[in-house]
Amino acid sequence: MKQAILFAFLFLLTLCVSAQSALDVSPNPYEEIISFDLSDLTDFKRCHTTLKNNSNKTVSLRWVVEVVEAPEEWKFSVCDQNTCYYTSNTTNVDLTDRYPNLPVVLLPGDTARLDLNIFPFGAAGHADVKLHVFDVNNPSALLNSACFNTTIDGLSPLTEQEKSRLRIYPNPVTDYMTVTRNTFIRQLWVSNILGKRVKTFNTNYNGKYDVSDLPDGIYLVSMVDAARKVVKTVRMSKRSVRP
Repeated sequence: MKQAILFAFLFLLTLCVSAQSALDVSPNPYEEIISFDLSDLTDFKRCHTTLKNNSNKTVSLRWVVEVVEAPEEWKFSVCDQNTCYYTSNTTNVDLTDRYPNLPVVLLPGDTARLDLNIFPFGAAGHADVKLHVFDVNNPSALLNSACFNTTIDGLSPLTEQEKSRLRIYPNPVTDYMTVTRNTFIRQLWVSNILGKRVKTFNTNYNGKYDVSDLPDGIYLVSMVDAARKVVKTVRMSKRSVRP
């Protein structure tokens, strides 16, 4: 029982916990799907968030980068109100009293930017990155976590091989369907066999889409890119669970 409680506590610490926090992060999570010129290896994407001190005292903040998931080619750097840090820096305050040592200081009610910069270096993909923010004077006190869920895809057209990998599963479906992980599908259009659209879903990198309210039958699911062009259409069978 104690182990279960400890596991639940550690799990909660990994979440984005803006609600009821003395330190707000907005937006949180930061979510964006970006079409990007991957041929320019010097370009990067900046993801903006804002910190706000809701407490009645001045706070000195230390942030720490955690890359949960990202392509191997991608590098990250962080900019706060003091400076921008190189991709090799994972914090703004080194607890061993070495460089860097520049806490973010916020008076009561003050705000400050905390931005994540993504350098894709020619690779499309998805990143799940967290900036955990602590009180410098209480290093174990996690005040909040800024969560970034960012997908970058290239501007080049899809290859036939990429299209062939796209699938809807499970198929037949009972309640929820999903699509093969990808970085370019923006919507799913579900139409009945007569071609009338009955559902539209905005997609995310690891999304599940509820079709439990559809009558049993055959449907057409169109996968749509950022330009609202149908990339691929597949047949989907909807079947309810029978006792």
